Amino acid sequence: MSELVQELLEVILRAICYPVGWPIVRLLSRGRYPSRGSWFSNTAEANWTVATGLAILVITMMALLHQFDMP
Repeated sequence: MSELVQELLEVILRAICYPVGWPIVRLLSRGRYPSRGSWFSNTAEANWTVATGLAILVITMMALLHQFDMP
């Protein structure tokens, strides 16, 4: 994959997943993380926030598609 496409996908992923993961990480860390200005930085706390947002989005999508329904 070219570097341009990879960078573009990273920016899009951060723009979508960071705001979703931000309140969860903020709640779990009791307001300590993520720090201000870390949205598009390449830090561990920003990456954890993006990963948390991605996990929340995937779980929400699975719930909406009835993946957790028991027969």
